Amino acid sequence: MLSSFRFRLLLATATIIALALIVNAGVSYFTIQRHNDQQVSRNLSDVAQGNGRAISEWVASHAGMLEAMENSVRADHLDPVLKAIQASGSFLATYMAYQDTGETIFYDGWEPPADFDPRMRPWYERAATAGESIVTLPYVDTVTGGLVVTIASPFERNGSLAAVAGGDVAIDEVVAIVEGIAPTPRSFAFLVAADGTLVAHPDPDLSLEPITRLSPQLDAAFLSRLKQASEPELMMLAERPRLLQSQPIAGTDWQLVIALDEREATAGLRAVLGSSALALVLVVLGAVLVLGALLTIMFRRLQQVRDAMAGIASGSGDLTQRLPEGGSDEVAQIATAFNRFVSRIESVMLTIREASESVTVAAGEIATGGQDLSRRTENAASSLQQSSASIEQITSTIEHTADSSRQANELSQSASDMATRGGEVVGRVVTTMEEITASSEKIGNIVKVMDGIAFQTNLLALNASVEAARAGEHGRGFAVVASEVRQLATRSADASREIRGLIDASGEKVTTGTELVRRAGTTMEELVGGVGRVAKMLGEISAAAGEQSDGIGQVNVAVAELDRMTQQNAALVEESTVAAEQLKEQADRLSEAVGGFKLSDRSLVVS
Repeated sequence: MLSSFRFRLLLATATIIALALIVNAGVSYFTIQRHNDQQVSRNLSDVAQGNGRAISEWVASHAGMLEAMENSVRADHLDPVLKAIQASGSFLATYMAYQDTGETIFYDGWEPPADFDPRMRPWYERAATAGESIVTLPYVDTVTGGLVVTIASPFERNGSLAAVAGGDVAIDEVVAIVEGIAPTPRSFAFLVAADGTLVAHPDPDLSLEPITRLSPQLDAAFLSRLKQASEPELMMLAERPRLLQSQPIAGTDWQLVIALDEREATAGLRAVLGSSALALVLVVLGAVLVLGALLTIMFRRLQQVRDAMAGIASGSGDLTQRLPEGGSDEVAQIATAFNRFVSRIESVMLTIREASESVTVAAGEIATGGQDLSRRTENAASSLQQSSASIEQITSTIEHTADSSRQANELSQSASDMATRGGEVVGRVVTTMEEITASSEKIGNIVKVMDGIAFQTNLLALNASVEAARAGEHGRGFAVVASEVRQLATRSADASREIRGLIDASGEKVTTGTELVRRAGTTMEELVGGVGRVAKMLGEISAAAGEQSDGIGQVNVAVAELDRMTQQNAALVEESTVAAEQLKEQADRLSEAVGGFKLSDRSLVVS
């Protein structure tokens, strides 16, 4: 399935769609994230500024009440003023401490101990040093048990400190403001002083505790950097990531810090990301289903091409099937090209089949002719062997006759006393000459047979050349063999004619000798008187016998050469027969290979 082009195309398309959606979702996510971060930062800053302004106004209102006592510093009756401010500002206590005498006047007329010196109190020292209203760190009131701060405002006369008005006020309202700051369910806020003391926290147990209890990283340096930062700082608080935004409280060294839960702040962003992921999965699945259906329809014809090619490549090799060529798309073009290709292959296969059939027939004929030629060549070789044996006998006889003629010539000087025996010798000579005549006739017959064999060999060579020419390129080797056989047959015919000429000459001479012998027999009575003539005739007979011996020797050599050539012809014929058999086997294999394909008739292909 992984090797399917349809599957790979479907996978590639699904991958492209998924990547496009992922990129789009990523761009959208980062865009929304940037806007969300900006929105979170603005909202957090607005919350911090709004609540910080509320706390600052609370501090400013209480400090303003004390500052309004500036004109009453030297009043003779200060108690009513202090009571009015205590009542209007919900102070727990209000008082005025003088710099020159160290006297302290309380709103309710309470008399402090004799050793009480307000000028040694921290709130007095801080106000005197600052030259403006200050707010002390919270402390637990012994009466109410609540958190209380002291607000002190210095007053000057003639450029020097004259008195400091102070008021103790509970910060329950400030704590309520801090506890009410919760932009998200898990978010909170806390109020911290410059020295790191928690002024207010939703957890009452953490009030007046060092801020490092929340996190060791919340040190003075971090708080100073947080006060100057324009963007929220990310920090782990209570094992959750928090975005911290600081807002200084005017008139104090406090700063309001809001810890926004980062996970809740980005919950909408994660929801958008989840929705994008779900949409991605749904779109990809839908695209895969739709594209799969479309590809199934589009690839149906391409599958037909595949099935057709698979059918051709299978064992049946059906070259008669064609694909429908309707349409003008790429699949139709492939079908058209496939049909042209199959038609071309079928035409080539038909030509090969016809050629293989012709080669098979020609190879069979050559093999049959070679076998016949081999048999005839073997017969010719056997006849030549017999002729050679006969010629050897003739040669022996002629040599014997020559020896006898020489002996007769030697004994002719004493022919007078051997006339009677000479008649007997002449009779034997007559008999011998008749045998020679008979042998010559046999030799002539054998030579005729050899001439006929040479003629048939030449004829077979011509037939082989014709068949080799019909075979074309496959018969080139047989044409060479047929040419060699034809040359050998020609040489055999030439040698046969030479032998015939020699035998005819020998026959004429033998006939002449026989006639002379007959005459010698009829004139034996005159032998005594004609011994000289007989001696002369015997000399001629001796010379003729020598010539005959030489001629028969040449005939023997020619027959031996003809026998050698015949043996060579037989070897060539055997090689030709083997080659013809191999050609026939190759033609059979070619026919078998072509037979593995299903082809139409030649007439149908041509039409």
